[in-house]
Amino acid sequence: MRILGIDSNELKRIEGYNTSYEMVNQPNLWLDGVNIIKENRSKIESFLNEVFSIEGLKIYLVGAGSSAKAASIVQNYILRETNKEVFAIASTALLTHPEQHILDDSPVLLVSLGSSGNTTEALEAVEIFKSKSKKLYQLLIICSEEGEIVKRYMNEEEVLYIPIPKETKGKSFAATGEFTLLVQYALMIFDIHNFDYYNSMFKHIVSDVETFFKEDIYKVHAISNRTYDNVVSLGSNVLTFLASEMCLKISELSSGLQSSEFHSILEFRHGPKLVMNSNTLITFFFSQDDYAIKYEKDMLKECYQDKKNSTIVAVSMNYDSEIDENSDYYFCFNKGQFNYLDDSHIIFQYSIYLQALAILKSIQLKVSPDHPDQTGAVNKVAQGVNIYKTSQLYNSFN
Repeated sequence: MRILGIDSNELKRIEGYNTSYEMVNQPNLWLDGVNIIKENRSKIESFLNEVFSIEGLKIYLVGAGSSAKAASIVQNYILRETNKEVFAIASTALLTHPEQHILDDSPVLLVSLGSSGNTTEALEAVEIFKSKSKKLYQLLIICSEEGEIVKRYMNEEEVLYIPIPKETKGKSFAATGEFTLLVQYALMIFDIHNFDYYNSMFKHIVSDVETFFKEDIYKVHAISNRTYDNVVSLGSNVLTFLASEMCLKISELSSGLQSSEFHSILEFRHGPKLVMNSNTLITFFFSQDDYAIKYEKDMLKECYQDKKNSTIVAVSMNYDSEIDENSDYYFCFNKGQFNYLDDSHIIFQYSIYLQALAILKSIQLKVSPDHPDQTGAVNKVAQGVNIYKTSQLYNSFN
């Protein structure tokens, strides 16, 4: 059996099987996720109806690492769907400066997003909101039912926990499904009245991804087999956060050996474009918004004309001849011509590209994808966080 175009026995030999398998298994997890959401639809609707009836309610989306990026990706869409104040805050930022993010004692729906549910920051975030909010509801979007945050709060009356498919919590160091399933659940839960749309959407997504694995994976091999001074990822709006996730995956899976950076597409010409003077791989994640893509294509054309030794990759949802003509490699999804409502809904196909690139670049650099950090400097679940409590911090609104 071949995974990502590599024999599975070879992947086991180089300690890359778990990461690669978990990455290509995501379509199955997405379909399982749709079914689980369907089974819990009435429970979700009942919980949200109660929560949204609370006057002055604010929604906080909190996570760390890839989970924080997932929160930022869904923030604007949830804001528009709920017509509530919605904030995406990294738990790492909340821990050090809570007073900068929580400005009053408004009732809160705290959405905890995470892989393990065991990080010190995630657990302390709940305590911070308990001390600062006059009413606290919780939605737990956690990849493992064994997580401490799930065990501690799932049975409380004002908490909603919907299980994520069990295989989501994987053995690999870097999050693959542990990133995309968080986005899926956040979108579907807050947009539960649109269930039929998502049911159809994920069928189209899975079809796109299957085609990618059959027809396009060897283009990713060609890209990853080259040596780069730097890897740059670019996106607009929520796709900027996806570009950030690409940099994180490149850094994690290369054990820090591959330099990477991300920017918004239009920001790139304001100085960062100078990186093209070196041997650079640049990936453009294109919006599917007809207005935004006009600006994005102008930037692509400019970079392609000035590319020097750079390699330019374009990723879009619908075929565009201008994008094709101004890129060295072009990945085009949405062969089924599905009408996606928002850029946060197209991150699933784009994530498959960036994850495949990160894994194959790891292998090209002779780093084991399953265990990229052999020093123990970084753990899958972040450790070493001390909690400092002060009366001023925890009683400011009481």
